[in-house]
Parts: sequence; C-alpha cells; structure tokens
Amino acid sequence: MSKSKKIVVVLLSAIVIFCVGWLALFGQGVLISRKVDKPYPFYNDELAKQHLVAHAGGAIDGKIYTNSREAIEGSIKAGRKYVEIDLIKTSDGEYIAGHDWERINEMTGRKGDKPLSKQEFLSSKLYGKYTPMSIDDVAELMEKYPDWVMVVDKIRDLDYLHEHLPYHDRMIVQVFALHNYFKALQLGYKYPTLRLKGGRRGVKEIYKVLMDIGNVKSVILGEKSFNKNKEYIGQLHDKGITVILYGNPSYQIVDNPKAIKANLYKYVDLIDSDHLSKLD
Repeated sequence: MSKSKKIVVVLLSAIVIFCVGWLALFGQGVLISRKVDKPYPFYNDELAKQHLVAHAGGAIDGKIYTNSREAIEGSIKAGRKYVEIDLIKTSDGEYIAGHDWERINEMTGRKGDKPLSKQEFLSSKLYGKYTPMSIDDVAELMEKYPDWVMVVDKIRDLDYLHEHLPYHDRMIVQVFALHNYFKALQLGYKYPTLRLKGGRRGVKEIYKVLMDIGNVKSVILGEKSFNKNKEYIGQLHDKGITVILYGNPSYQIVDNPKAIKANLYKYVDLIDSDHLSKLD
C-alpha cells in the first residue's frame, strides 16, 4: 500500500473512532428523536408509532383505560414504541395494572371505588372478556417483547417498582416530586419524567427550578397546565428537555390530529393518546 493510501486509511479510521466515541459519550439517554426528515401527512402510522403513547395500554374495541393484556399486546404488535401502563395498589398491598378502582369496579361489574385484593382482581374479566394484569405479568411482557418502551404512571413506590420492573433502559417513569426524579436515577432508571401540576404560578415556579438546576431531562403535564403555560413549556422544550403531554382533563389535543400536529416538535415530543386508531 502506498504512503498516501495509508494516510487516507488512518484518517478514515480516526474519523470513525471519533464518531463512535462521540455517540457513546453524548448519545446515552437519547430516547426520543425530534428530527423531522420531511413534511409528513398526519395520518401516518410511523408518526403514531414513534410519537404517540398508547394510553392505559391503548384503546381496544373502542374501550379505553383497560390496561389489559389484550390492549397492551395489541399496541405492541401494532408496532407502537411507547405504551403507558398505570400501576395501582390492591387492598392487600400489591400492584396491578389499572387506572383507578372506580373504573376497574365498573369494568368488572362492581360498584364504588373500593380496592380489590390481588386475587379478586386477577380472577375477574374486564368487560367480561379482557385479561387483567399484575405487575409481574407486565414484567413478563417486558421480557417477551423487547422493542417497546413502557411509560409508567400512578405508582409512587419506586423501591417496589425497582424490585418488580428492573428494565431501567426501557421505562419512562413518571415521578411526582423533584427528589423522586433523582431517586429514580439513583435506582438506575434511565428516563424518569417529572410530573408538572398546578396552574400558571405552580408551573412557573417549577420552570425556574428546572432552568436553575439544569439536570432534569424530561417533564410530563396535562392539557390544562399545558394550555396555561405554553411560553414556559416552549422554553423548556427549546432547552432540550423532553416534554410529554397527557389529555387530562379536556382531551382537546391528544386525540385531535390537527392539534397534535400544531404542538408536536414545537412544544412536545410525546403525546399520550387513547384512540390511536384515529391516526392509522
């Protein structure tokens, strides 16, 4: 090989090594891509797969909030990258996949909001046909299907979560206080997201804290807070903080294609949606 060719090979090798090293250093923790390769028609399944979260497992047969095996597996098999699952406590202190006990009791033919035991819950059928899930069943799905990311809601016991769902690099864990954000990081969860609640004053105060500490990488908030605080949310987003939007209480954005298109990339990166079939 000539001297000039050797120099070219050495330079190319150095460039490759530099690029790999740069990715290793700065690419860690990049879960959500904001890159838009081309203008998209909104009814685009790839957009739905990459930027819409299947809320409570995703809608199934027009029914929402089931957190059922059939809903979760249906979303995963449809290629959804992000599936949100709610984890709440039973009367005997275990955690199951469910949004709230009033809805669960309605789905199982009961009344009221009294929690069931784990056994009572798992021996029921949701709407007479869908399979309820324990936290260990959710862990089994994490192992069975390695290509999806679980967005975790409701649960506040991070130690319990860590014990039962140690899939640290495939979970976006919602936390409800700043100290729990850092606790989730200490437990090894790679993508905690801080829940922003309250009106304009509350979000403004949290915004100042986030801008000052500079090491919170993701926040999640509802439509009501979002609509009152767009200027702050936009600034957080511009600083590289991942913003996730859920629909409570008005649902004017999360299941509205035009509204999603207007806010995606500009303010938010992921949107929690019930009726993903509208976007297929």
